[in-house]
Amino acid sequence: MRKLFQKQYIYLFSILFIILFRTSFCYAEFTIDDERKVGKEFYDKLASHNILLENRPLNQYITNIGNLILNGNKQVPFEFHFSIVNSSAINAFATPGGYIYINKGLINNVENEAELAGVIAHEIGHANARHIASIIEKSQKLNIAAVAAILAGAFLGGGGEATAAIAAFSLAGATTLSLKYSRENEEEADRRGIEYLVKAGYYPAAMVDFMKIMKKYEFLSKTMPSYFLTHPATDERIFYLDSLILTKYRQQKGAKNIVGNLCRMQTLLSLNDNDLDTKYSQLQESSAKNPKDVDLLYSLAMIEDKLGKTSDAMEHYQKALSLSPQDEDVLKNLGLINIKLGKANLAQIYLQRAININPNNDEVILALGQSYDALDNYQNALDCYLKLENKSFDEIDIHYYIAMVYGKLNNQGESHYYFGLYFKKAKKKESALFHFREALNFFPAGSERTEIIKKAISDLNSPEKSKSQNKTTSKNYN
Repeated sequence: MRKLFQKQYIYLFSILFIILFRTSFCYAEFTIDDERKVGKEFYDKLASHNILLENRPLNQYITNIGNLILNGNKQVPFEFHFSIVNSSAINAFATPGGYIYINKGLINNVENEAELAGVIAHEIGHANARHIASIIEKSQKLNIAAVAAILAGAFLGGGGEATAAIAAFSLAGATTLSLKYSRENEEEADRRGIEYLVKAGYYPAAMVDFMKIMKKYEFLSKTMPSYFLTHPATDERIFYLDSLILTKYRQQKGAKNIVGNLCRMQTLLSLNDNDLDTKYSQLQESSAKNPKDVDLLYSLAMIEDKLGKTSDAMEHYQKALSLSPQDEDVLKNLGLINIKLGKANLAQIYLQRAININPNNDEVILALGQSYDALDNYQNALDCYLKLENKSFDEIDIHYYIAMVYGKLNNQGESHYYFGLYFKKAKKKESALFHFREALNFFPAGSERTEIIKKAISDLNSPEKSKSQNKTTSKNYN
């Protein structure tokens, strides 16, 4: 297992290494603009290979914590981005340009929000200190053969351990560059990180508490967490942070949770795990000790719904709602579970309450549209769906819902048009072209909608523009 973590670490940094040097083999100065370009390209690579976890609530949660840490802190001129890596390895890292990555394995192993915030603050410290940029500026011209080998390892490997092994072999030849942080780098990131953490309102010892969890994990599992591979000298870091806490931050108390709902987020991460029963047993045990903990009740209900224990899920959602009547997540899920049970009228009651609390909750608007749709109230359903036309969701394309409800309203032109958008995004060119061409039969020549459809057809038939099918601009017509 330790070798696997090492390979994962080498693989991720191999990709970064490739990006940094595939167009140039030396830097006199690695500028802020260079960092932005490299960070964006690295992010795009991870996203295009489905390495990042695409989940709106989870990504928003991480971003909220990150922005809380950034508020009021001096920083280099980056627009920071916070993402979750879909890996059970316990790790986090920063790349040039203000891109911060947290593995889902790390999120699942923190005991409170402050510990997670401490990790994020540490990575922001690395980014603000421009540690990787400094390493790059000190590097010399690279061996072209080594770069080619790394490219082969990253792009020709079949994935998993095989790809990681090729990447590891490739890096072995690239002895002119090491992306490993020095002890001084780690101390500076810790020093900056704990300052950011305290200013955000968290308790300062959270950073130390997390590292102690990692050491305990290593002792119990006999496997070194990958976090230790990318952030070495843990004992020295603990001693250093303890010295800061006992001196500079001695009087600072701070909170364990500010954004809130960590348990819910950890449960969301677990919903697609194979061992869901273990998580369920853990939550049952915790809830038995804390029967009025709304987060535990909500998390129990989510897993019960996933396991098909619908009546148990309803019971726990209702209990959570009785303890927290204004909880929009509980109201939303009660709405969704009632839609699934065919009780759309009851679902609307819960969803309308959620909308009254937060009119801008996209997931509630979508669920409310689904409830109207189930009750054959197609115009109200359409009004909900059109509010979400330019929004993205994890598992659905809103264009499909809009197309369906337009069809039910017997508006064939708009139905064909939105089916065209749906299939265009799904990269099904022929189906998209069919619907766009059919749509033209329902709009006057020279109308704005006709021109938009003609442009969409032209884009699909253009070799250059068809590569960017996912970017579509449309206007509403009711």
